[in-house]
Amino acid sequence: MRRTQRFMAAAALIPLAMLGAALLGCSGGRPPAAIMPGYTAGTAGSAQVVGYLSRSDLEGGFWAVYDYPPAASSAHQPRILAVLLPGSVNEAGVAALNGRYVRASGHVSSGASIRMAGPEILVDAIDAATRPLP
Repeated sequence: MRRTQRFMAAAALIPLAMLGAALLGCSGGRPPAAIMPGYTAGTAGSAQVVGYLSRSDLEGGFWAVYDYPPAASSAHQPRILAVLLPGSVNEAGVAALNGRYVRASGHVSSGASIRMAGPEILVDAIDAATRPLP
């Protein structure tokens, strides 16, 4: 009898654990919502940029986040939303995200730069993001 009560108590906790995982965004929860491309400056120098990641060969080369995917056949000229500062990103890890829709967060660089491409971000985290439907 006592074992049955313990089993029933444990079984009653399973739905609560699943609800908690869904609310925290763990597996089993709803997929993340689509994020519109753009650059957002936060408090205390924080920043977030969402868009298409691509490597630019200008000025020695750098990784940048664009509002549209850079393509030679595109009628729309993509605009650089932010430059990811070299040294703040893992080259091998970022190369795996090349051409994908991403969200990068970090801090706005306070140093001087020769790049005239947009705000520069010292990246804390970068991940693939869900693109909005056209």
